[in-house]
Amino acid sequence: MHFSGRVLSLAAGVAAVALVAAPALAGHGKAGLWDVTVTTNAGGAAMPDMSKLSPEAQAMMRARGMTMNGHTITVQHCMTQSEVDANNPPAMRNQKECKIANSRISGNAFSADMTCSGEMTGTGHMEVTYDSPEHYAGKSTMSGTVNGHPMSTSTTFEGRWVGADCKGVTH
Repeated sequence: MHFSGRVLSLAAGVAAVALVAAPALAGHGKAGLWDVTVTTNAGGAAMPDMSKLSPEAQAMMRARGMTMNGHTITVQHCMTQSEVDANNPPAMRNQKECKIANSRISGNAFSADMTCSGEMTGTGHMEVTYDSPEHYAGKSTMSGTVNGHPMSTSTTFEGRWVGADCKGVTH
């Protein structure tokens, strides 16, 4: 995998981390369609522009409700009522090698440490705050290696509730 492919893999991992944070606080948020925007600084490396990816990679991203431009990736997520009601973050769907530890809930804020092993190996920390049932924002940091290459990321993410109808978007 060439460098931009590793960065794309990292971007997908970061987006997965941001999606984990969305339903982390019981009773915060709403069931339905959410737009999640993730902006990552991958150790100074630019995220690949979606228009420069192969047509197959672009189609795969669009099929998953993802768009990418520079350092920013946008993902649509259909949050279920059970995710809204949960008091713990769900398992990371796309990053099964990543685990959440030391999760803390205080008022409308959530924080946790992350440890990943496998293709992406490293440790990090994330924080998220719900300022309303229809909006949250957060940040995370991660350092380690991707496919044996050093990486350090700083990420901000924001989720906005779009509506109750998920319009065919799955989790």
